[in-house]
Amino acid sequence: MENLNFKPKAFGYHPYNAYFLALVSQLAYEKDGKAVQAKAQSWGIAAEDIQPFDCGGTQAILLADSEKIIVAFRGTEPILADWITDLKIRKTAGPGGNVHRGFYAALACIWADVENAIEQAIDKASQQQRQNPAYTRPTLWFTGHSLGGALATMATAFCKFNEQPIVVNGLYTFGQPRVGSEKFAANFNNLFKAQTFRFVNNNDVVARLPPSLMDYSHVGQLKYFDHEGNFKSDGDLNWWNTFWDRAAGLLEESLNAGPDQINDHSLDEQYIPHLLKHVQQWEVEQKPPSP
Repeated sequence: MENLNFKPKAFGYHPYNAYFLALVSQLAYEKDGKAVQAKAQSWGIAAEDIQPFDCGGTQAILLADSEKIIVAFRGTEPILADWITDLKIRKTAGPGGNVHRGFYAALACIWADVENAIEQAIDKASQQQRQNPAYTRPTLWFTGHSLGGALATMATAFCKFNEQPIVVNGLYTFGQPRVGSEKFAANFNNLFKAQTFRFVNNNDVVARLPPSLMDYSHVGQLKYFDHEGNFKSDGDLNWWNTFWDRAAGLLEESLNAGPDQINDHSLDEQYIPHLLKHVQQWEVEQKPPSP
C-alpha cells in the first residue's frame, strides 16, 4: 500500500494533505475506471468506496475509508475558458452571496448525488462506530484543480450554508478561478478561512480570473509557488513581492518556448512536483538539529 501520510484529523494546513489532495485531484481527470480503482486501492481505498459522478459534463470522484471522505472535482479547461468569456460570467444568487452562474449551474447538476454519497459514507462509518465505541466519524475534504477547485469551493459553501450544515474538515484547491462576489468571499471566510488553502503557481492565469474589477474575490488562505517552485505562505507574501516574482517568471519564460501563464496552470507538470518539493523541504525542517 502506498503511504502518503494523510492527516485526516488535521484542521489547519498540513503539507502531506496538500500533496495527497493534489494527487486525488489528478485522479479525477482519469477516464479509465480500472486505472482509477487501481490507484485508489494503492492508497488503501476499497473498490466499493470509490464513486464517480457525471452530470452534464461536471465530473467528480469520491473516495472513502474509515478515517476520511474525499471529494475531488475534475477541472475541464476548454469549458472553463468558455465560461470565463461568455455571458455566464454573470452572477447568480448562491449560498453566502452572489456566485459565478456557470460554476453554480455545474455544481447544482451533480450536487444531490454527491451529497447523498457523502451521507451514505457517513452512515456506513456510524454503523461501524456502534460496533466499536472508540471509532470516530470520518472527516470530509473537498479538492480540485482549475474548474474543479471552483466547484470544490462551491461544494464547501453548499455544506457550510446548508440548513443542516455538513462539517467539512478542509478545502485544498490548485489553480482555481475566483468563484463569487466580495460579499460571498467575506461570508465564506468568516466560516471557513482557517480550513481553506488555495494554491497558486507563479503566473497561473486561471487564478486571476474572472477579473476582480467585476466584483469577483478569492477565498481562503493563499499558498504560492514562486517562479522557481519555492513555497510561500500568506504571512510571507505581499502584492509587491508576488508582482515582481511573476515578472521574473515571465522574463525567464521569454528565454524559453511556451506561454508561461498556461504552463504554470499544469497540475501534472507544475503543482504536483512543487508540492512534492514542499513536502520534502518541510520534512527536513522537522528533523531535530544535530547535536
